[in-house]
Amino acid sequence: MAEAIAFDVAGGLASKLSSLALSQIGLWWNFKDDIEDLNNTISTIKAVLLDAEEQSMTSNLVKNWLEKLKDALYDADDLLDDFSTEALRKDLLSGNKLTKELKISNLTELEYMEDHGPNGRQGDTESFFPSLKVLRLWNCPNMKSWWRTTKPIDDDSNEDDTTVIRASTMAFPCLSSLDIKYCPLTSMPLYPSLNEKLKLVNTSSRPLKQTIKMSITSTTPSTSTSSLPLSKLKSFHAENIEGLDTHMLDDCLQNMTSLERCFIDSCHLLESLSGWQQHLIGLKTLIIKDCNEVDLEGMQWEPLKNLSCLVIDNIPKLVSLPIGIQHLVQLKSLEIRNCSGLRSLFPVFQHLTSLEEFSIRNCNELELSEAGMQIFQGYTSLRALWLETIPKCQRLPEWLQHLTNLQQLYLVDLPNLTSLPDEMRCLTSLEELCIRQTHQLEERCRKDIGADWHKIAHIATVTIEDF
Repeated sequence: MAEAIAFDVAGGLASKLSSLALSQIGLWWNFKDDIEDLNNTISTIKAVLLDAEEQSMTSNLVKNWLEKLKDALYDADDLLDDFSTEALRKDLLSGNKLTKELKISNLTELEYMEDHGPNGRQGDTESFFPSLKVLRLWNCPNMKSWWRTTKPIDDDSNEDDTTVIRASTMAFPCLSSLDIKYCPLTSMPLYPSLNEKLKLVNTSSRPLKQTIKMSITSTTPSTSTSSLPLSKLKSFHAENIEGLDTHMLDDCLQNMTSLERCFIDSCHLLESLSGWQQHLIGLKTLIIKDCNEVDLEGMQWEPLKNLSCLVIDNIPKLVSLPIGIQHLVQLKSLEIRNCSGLRSLFPVFQHLTSLEEFSIRNCNELELSEAGMQIFQGYTSLRALWLETIPKCQRLPEWLQHLTNLQQLYLVDLPNLTSLPDEMRCLTSLEELCIRQTHQLEERCRKDIGADWHKIAHIATVTIEDF
């Protein structure tokens, strides 16, 4: 047991020693060779551990040695974490002027980046990283503030908003992309001028709320103009954000007038998505996932004329496709997953005449062959159709025969689908048919001898998989 634990710890150490961040620290602080020597030593220890595993079964001496080695490796791992934390902090404070991309990750002991508070930085009209374009903060579970602070920060307090906003003015003047995951940051330099990506996962909503309150003034040689915070942002991803409710999301998205991609995931305080659509006329991709209280029927879809990709995943209140979706005249890809309450695609589906890819998965109550859909005709744009885990699908819908340009068809985990319709022969453009975990079709679609083979013999690639 000890040798297995030691082997895992040694493997983790090797990964850290090989990381780009530690390599950069070694270059900056002139001990890159020492890091390489330590990495070679760890590799040797890992090789010895493989042999020790066999010997430890019969030798108490080897067992004791393994226990001591395990403790030493844990100490080395902690020391490396502490060193990386302090080295990154010192590098930040010294201000590496050429850094364009910075990633701080897996530092479980890191609590702050700067010794001075937002009011106390010594310097100060110069920015921290004048050239920084990309900042990633990942898995630093104890990092609650960018600045060292002696008092707890209340997520709902507005007491130091002005201080933080003032301190943020020169923080990252060129920052275009910010990615924060699993860091409970409630106070940090703000980011109103981001113009590429903002990704927030399992973190506080407070810095976002403060950023939206800011005003931006950009000065050119001839003019000085003001714009809304985050008005140039192209991609926004919010996942399990503490305190993000309907009102706050509306305030944020109304500012993001250049947004092209929006991903809303696991925001359980949201009840509706409305009030911001008319501001996002350039939106191309919208993904809504794991929002238990959201009702999509009340959403204003009509302004989203340029939306080309829509994903709806695990929205329990979805019973039928929202009527407003028929206004998405540019929609090319529609994916619906894990919507256990979805019963019908009618009457909206047939209005999506630009749709090229349609995927529907794990919808237990969905009826694909309802009477209203049988009048569906003229659907010539669809190229790929994926049907997966739809228990009520006992036969493929009759409207399938009208998909004359369909090239790919995937039938996955349809336990009650017993045969393929004769209309399969109408799908003259079909190039690939994939059948998985649909046991009753296996024999019927067997090449040359299956009862349904003549219906699909014209298809170039037929794949049948049982797993």
